[in-house]
Amino acid sequence: MFENVNNLLFLTVVLGVLIIFLISFKLSKKRINDFTNSCLWKNLLNVDFLKVFIKNTAFILALFFIVVALARPKWGLKQVEAKSLSSDIVVAIDVSKSMLAQDLKPDRITRAKIVFKDLSEKLKGQRIGLIAFAGQAYWQCPLTSDIKAFEMFLSLLDTDAVPFYGTNIAAPIELACESLKKVPSNAKALVVITDGESFDGDLKQALELAKESQTKIFCVGIGTEKGEPIPTYENGQFKEYLKDEKGKTVVTKLDSSTLEQIALATGGRYYNMNQNPSLSSLIDRLNKLDKIEGTANIFNNLEDRFYYPLAVALLFLLIYLFMPTTKKRKDGRI
Repeated sequence: MFENVNNLLFLTVVLGVLIIFLISFKLSKKRINDFTNSCLWKNLLNVDFLKVFIKNTAFILALFFIVVALARPKWGLKQVEAKSLSSDIVVAIDVSKSMLAQDLKPDRITRAKIVFKDLSEKLKGQRIGLIAFAGQAYWQCPLTSDIKAFEMFLSLLDTDAVPFYGTNIAAPIELACESLKKVPSNAKALVVITDGESFDGDLKQALELAKESQTKIFCVGIGTEKGEPIPTYENGQFKEYLKDEKGKTVVTKLDSSTLEQIALATGGRYYNMNQNPSLSSLIDRLNKLDKIEGTANIFNNLEDRFYYPLAVALLFLLIYLFMPTTKKRKDGRI
């Protein structure tokens, strides 16, 4: 294949030169034959027309291979190692049933996905990963610099992504801190978006792990303190609001105090999405994280082979420059 295919258009120029040369060569011989017979002019002229033909053909072929070299032919694979500087950010999103509450339109989980898609597009030089959590936490997208891949996994999130019911904020903290423990403290962060209601797991133990691994946690509260009932659906249609064991409608409320406690304990910060829907200050903080050399990525690239046609072109140019066009006389002189 060729890297610069458009340069092959210059071959039309080479073809034009070839046509002009052939016509000119033929006309020259015809005019000489018209002037005198072939035996006479071959003895009178000290020109070897075969050498002239070879010399000019060598020049045209040199042009041809120069154009091919300019088109940058490539074949054969070679491995290229690419390293980049980046900081590591893990985003953990609550996918428990309470995220279906509609105190933020259209509902909490949809709003969270919209906001974090916008956030990922504004990050500069970070690797970003995605964790979904409810009663347990699971990686949805490993740390990657491919923002489009992150956004794809983000778009697939729903309240069925985790098969364990409940809300366990400790689980994503433990999972993320384990993954980030070897990353310097000023080059990593965990962002947790949830309504703050945590009914499972040992949050105190998870915070100790976060402090031990020096992982800052930025909490984003979603929902309202007034609260909202949780809708349930059947075949995509609204069925009823979720009820507890006593038949009372469950109301889910934003628990800001828990999220503030998490952020304060780890040196992070708490953001209320109602007060800061764009999360612009969070984006600024994440972009100020230090960049470190990440894991090298290995790519298979086609090997550049332009030097082969260039070498052939040089050979033909040497023939053109140094081939004599005069006849060699019987006495050995030219």
